[in-house]
Amino acid sequence: MGAEATAEDLRVWSVGARTVAVGLIDDGVLRLALDLAAADDDDAAAHLACTLEDSAQDLFSDGEWLVEARGATALRRLLIASGWTDDEPWSPLALDLSVTRLPLPTRTLRVERVGLEAAEDWTSVHWSAFQGTPFTGERRDRFTSRWGTMLTGPLADRAQCLMGYDEQGQPVAVATVWSADQGRPGLIEPMGVHRDHHGHGYGTAITVAGARALQLAGASSAVVAAEDSNPAALATYRAAGFRSLGTVRDLRRG
Repeated sequence: MGAEATAEDLRVWSVGARTVAVGLIDDGVLRLALDLAAADDDDAAAHLACTLEDSAQDLFSDGEWLVEARGATALRRLLIASGWTDDEPWSPLALDLSVTRLPLPTRTLRVERVGLEAAEDWTSVHWSAFQGTPFTGERRDRFTSRWGTMLTGPLADRAQCLMGYDEQGQPVAVATVWSADQGRPGLIEPMGVHRDHHGHGYGTAITVAGARALQLAGASSAVVAAEDSNPAALATYRAAGFRSLGTVRDLRRG
């Protein structure tokens, strides 16, 4: 969405001089990241819960409040006590790259790192995987423009956009991997297969390719997440060697 829009959607919570949380308003969801030392801190949680309630109209404009706060034990306890409820379950999964020997590339999917020159193909596959509606006109122009903004933004050097081609050379799968530097976890997000090419193992193949790219970048592990209502995605990640870290839920109110 660009640096200006991102800055407008960022929030920071502090207790005294100590920053305890940052949040990003993302399409109606406040995604919180907490200082791990504050996860069980009742005082920090009370401060967060109070300011969430006080600034709800600013944060959540449509009357429905959604907060992603994984690992925020004390905050979740306070919010549930005040009337928040659990949203749909998600499963984060991880693959340890420090000891894992990844499978060799498959002949059925050729994976390449791509840039802005492949914008139309990459966004078309992504759109088919996640939307399934016609990719034409204004929606195509807007989505392709946003992808270009991401690839030229301040975090672009942390990302690698991958595209998988079938044996006929058609683009059929995409993924983006994000590095957090040497010895730290890396993220695969998003990953998708064109809906006309499901059932050929392309999702598993490009997920393994993404994990390999992170491994070469020095990542300690690769992490992904999928909603439990999407068993095909979970099966794909497990087939690529990922292990579930348990179930997590966002918090909902309104």
